[in-house]
Amino acid sequence: MKDRKIISGLLCLSIYELNSFSKYVHSPYFNVNQNITQFYSILETAIKKETVDDLQPKEIWAQIYHSTPYNNQKFLKLNSDLLDLLENFLAQKEYDTSEILQANFKLEGAKKRNISKLYNGIIGELERLRFNDINQSVEFYYNKYLIERNLFNLKTENEKKNEKIEISTELNIKDISDQLEYFYIAEKLRLYCTLLSWKKMYKLDIELGNMPYILKKAKELPNFDIPAIKIYYLMYLTYEYGDDVKNYENLKNEINVFGHKFPENERWEIYSTAISYCINRVNKGDLSFQKETFLLYKEVIENNLLTKDETISQTTYRNIVFFALRVEEFSWAENFIYEYAKYVDEKYRNNAVEFSLARLEFYRKNFGKVIEHLYKVTYEDVWYNINAKTLLLASYYELDELDALESLLQAFKMFINREKSLSGDRKTHYLNLVKFTNQLIKTQPKDKVKLKKLKTEIEETKGVVSKPWLLDKVEALLRKR
Repeated sequence: MKDRKIISGLLCLSIYELNSFSKYVHSPYFNVNQNITQFYSILETAIKKETVDDLQPKEIWAQIYHSTPYNNQKFLKLNSDLLDLLENFLAQKEYDTSEILQANFKLEGAKKRNISKLYNGIIGELERLRFNDINQSVEFYYNKYLIERNLFNLKTENEKKNEKIEISTELNIKDISDQLEYFYIAEKLRLYCTLLSWKKMYKLDIELGNMPYILKKAKELPNFDIPAIKIYYLMYLTYEYGDDVKNYENLKNEINVFGHKFPENERWEIYSTAISYCINRVNKGDLSFQKETFLLYKEVIENNLLTKDETISQTTYRNIVFFALRVEEFSWAENFIYEYAKYVDEKYRNNAVEFSLARLEFYRKNFGKVIEHLYKVTYEDVWYNINAKTLLLASYYELDELDALESLLQAFKMFINREKSLSGDRKTHYLNLVKFTNQLIKTQPKDKVKLKKLKTEIEETKGVVSKPWLLDKVEALLRKR
């Protein structure tokens, strides 16, 4: 039973939402089928008592239909009907959160039934909403377009009938056009930014039509004064012109000024672009962006955007810990590891936590504990395999376990060469780490000439995993007498 769509859907609801859905199911306006009502009550009780695993179709059937023989097709129909109710309930919940959508439908309903006495009240509500600047999302401008269009239609309709209805709007065809234009430009930019972000990870042969026009119009006033247009245009610039830091700074400034006026899903998109930009800068060697990345992650957490879906990807979880450690926020990182572990999918949680704790202990220079935590990581995933070996390599060096280190270097080199999922460039970057570590352990501290040559070679080689650590170790040997 647990694998059925209706059970999966109900398990994703909060207790508050389960109670609301119960009222929805029991309402004769939405449901008159008492079998569905009883079916839901059985499922709700099992969910609250955490006994879903014990549910059996035939036992549920007997509670609803008593002595009637079990009919699998009819039971599947019962599941399907309750699922339809759940989907309609979710739509209702979203509708309830949108004042603009409700007001527009109120006016549509009143117009269709010619209930003219309701017009002024609804118009007053629409007038209030049309000047509301609390929400600056892309959808907001589409809803404003609907408002302007409905007000126009109502005005012209009443003028045709020569009815004297008080309407505080002038002929607003331009306003209708403007709001539609704002929505169109902002939404196209938003889609384009999504495409550009995917293109950084995958080879995609996809292009969006009309983009030269959109990019040109986005820069023009008054369009550029619209927060949704300005922010998504700046996001586009960070993707296309990543070397120009000013684009990122302008984007960050707009986030600080208008970020709170966007709904959670859009805010997360915006922050994700800013964070991605910072990480790319770090990957290119600009370590000054490490603190910037950490501070952005902190903002995301403080604004309750990180756990908006009650989940965190293991990649995001590990990245947050990594950047906290890079700016020496060790206590903060430790608290985060334990406090937010519950949001990582249970399937990946142990690896994410143990690897993050290993990283933490490495930065605290507790190298023995690093190895203890790494022993608890399973290496079915290539990412964990290769990064755990990198961390283990450095720990063996710090502990002066040279025999273990030499053995690891040999095995690591073999693994890199054989691993087909690694690109050519990534293989080279890790092989450079192996090569330079080998040279490091074979160079005597007294051989300053050879050490300086090694330092120069590491500095001049592009693409070296753990480059700062390698340089730090060479510097330490150079300082030795």
